[in-house]
Amino acid sequence: MAQYLWQTSLTSSAWKDQVSGEIAALFDTGDADAAAFGGSVLHAWVAFGENDFIAVVEMPDNESMAAFVLAMTAKGHYAAGKTTILLSSGETKRAMRRAASAG
Repeated sequence: MAQYLWQTSLTSSAWKDQVSGEIAALFDTGDADAAAFGGSVLHAWVAFGENDFIAVVEMPDNESMAAFVLAMTAKGHYAAGKTTILLSSGETKRAMRRAASAG
């Protein structure tokens, strides 16, 4: 399974709902939402800076990750962010061998 770094920000209404307890903790619902696309949230953090929500997500493929991010954003809890594909050390080594064999 592929792993992704998802960096995003919560909307002001999401923060309001979190503080007031009106919705389940976003950390608790993210993994269930990821499972709907065949994946899981491996780790999640609140951070200070450009993005205030950072997660490492495992998904079967890029399309599944895109669908997950779109679904989460469509709920209105997350604003624009960015997704980075993460390569394991094994994947990186295989990519380097393929690059070397290309000439």
